[in-house]
Amino acid sequence: MACLGFVFVLLFLTRPALGDVVGYFKFDTFPDDNGAFTDDAGKGLQGRLGFPFSAPRSVPGPSGQAGDLAVALDGSSGLATDDSAAGILNFLTAPLTLECWVLSTNALQIGRHRAFISYGIPGGPPREGLVRGGYNFGLAPSGELRFTLFAVVDVFSGVPFPFDGQWHHVAASYSVADGVRFYLDGAEVASVPENRAIVPPGSRHLDIGAFFTGLGRFDGAIDRVRISKAALTPDQLDSVASTVKPVRNDTAVLYNFNEANPPYQGQGLPPAGVAVSTAEWVINHPPRIGASAGGPKASAAGPGVVTNTPSGAAADRAVQFGGADFSIDMAFVQDPNGVLNLNGDWTLEAWVQVAAVPDGDRDVIFYYGSPEHGYSLSVNYAAGNKLQVTTLGIADMPSDTAIIQPDVWQHLAVVHRNGQSITYFVNGQEADTRSYAGGTRLATTNKVLYIGAEWDGGLAFSGLIDRIRISNTALAANQLDSDPLNPAVVEAPVRLAIGLSQSNFTLSWPDAGSSGYLLEFIDTLPGTLWSPEPAAPVVAAGQKTVTIPLTGSTRFYRLRRP
Repeated sequence: MACLGFVFVLLFLTRPALGDVVGYFKFDTFPDDNGAFTDDAGKGLQGRLGFPFSAPRSVPGPSGQAGDLAVALDGSSGLATDDSAAGILNFLTAPLTLECWVLSTNALQIGRHRAFISYGIPGGPPREGLVRGGYNFGLAPSGELRFTLFAVVDVFSGVPFPFDGQWHHVAASYSVADGVRFYLDGAEVASVPENRAIVPPGSRHLDIGAFFTGLGRFDGAIDRVRISKAALTPDQLDSVASTVKPVRNDTAVLYNFNEANPPYQGQGLPPAGVAVSTAEWVINHPPRIGASAGGPKASAAGPGVVTNTPSGAAADRAVQFGGADFSIDMAFVQDPNGVLNLNGDWTLEAWVQVAAVPDGDRDVIFYYGSPEHGYSLSVNYAAGNKLQVTTLGIADMPSDTAIIQPDVWQHLAVVHRNGQSITYFVNGQEADTRSYAGGTRLATTNKVLYIGAEWDGGLAFSGLIDRIRISNTALAANQLDSDPLNPAVVEAPVRLAIGLSQSNFTLSWPDAGSSGYLLEFIDTLPGTLWSPEPAAPVVAAGQKTVTIPLTGSTRFYRLRRP
């Protein structure tokens, strides 16, 4: 039992100490211009711009036969294949044919770019380190079938895709002689002259159900994705639902998605690639800034990084959410170890510049957890532009007097003293306080911080957000990050080291910077009744050390900052 108690001590001390800033996101650092931002609190968290990527699902395929599966995408997912080594799909010249089976009922996608098959990087303005090129087949904002040579030309069919909940075969073939021919359910429906060359892209990977990893995410089911190094004729297309056309010599790749889950093995020219979930792909290949959108009403490019900030400093950045079209943007931070999961004292802070004209009754600044577990900070327009905190599943608490002005930077904070009160601050000044003893419910499964909306994109924020800071203690006014010119400095937490010696164990920590720190223990977690350790620390060689006899019981220790 003594050894068991020691092990439990070790596990606990890997979690943040009381009084830590557990999350601080200043949005100033995006390595390699990717949409991944750092955790400035040093807790090892990493955030991403854009709607979180969901996992694809398997559904029955177009043939209706046993074992025929397709992949279902929900507007936030997709698949990706690495073609960087083989270059099988890096076509430099025509001809080529892109085809697949598609099913969707979501006509709300009209008005947005949507991709079925995409290779490379879409066209756009020049951007350092970005080589645009490749090809795409999907839907234009008009809802019509469209073939694109990235950075060259969009070729429009004039033929709308039917969002009728039925399987449809769609295809586009391209050759210099015949231009682009569009097919719907095996019949040619449009022909458009075109003879320009394909521009080789700077990124050699295939996206299915999206383009450039994070954009144009499709909501619907896709099956039998096939890319051919030939301009196929109608009888050569895989357009008969009940019979899959065999792989030909000119089939670069075919994905039939008959596996129950990703990864999906391709067929065709060796080595045919393996399609993985985009949620997995982005771990090592995060989308670029301005190239990640998804969810129920995605913007064209996702959240933007701007220089309009509270400090106005040259290197300071903030994040823009939403727009005049009422689109939904989001960023998110995965928190697998529950660093941001709070159920005691806590402080939530953010700098915001809300839109001059609100687009709803309430805008969420950030949201942790799920509808019944966690917390959120928001602006309640229906209550009169009031600062609101929500303990999810327990209480919505708009302030009576903490009013947020539009179109100007302001620092907002809410301080929770467990079992006692909620206090609201605007620009470092206390604006309101109320009694509150309801506490917070710990998130159990969905340990994610969503920035700019709720978990599902609801109550989306319009405006600018900067310097989100979350602490697991009730901060005083003078401890808030409310100075616009001087962001708070996060001190490295003092950590305990554990040692075992015969029938004792030792806890030690640096003497420097730990004046007044208290070593405390508790016998069960979760719990609130911490007791001071009676053994006095011995100072030697720059370390404070407490020696404690091993007993037959489990005990948890923490070092509390004054």
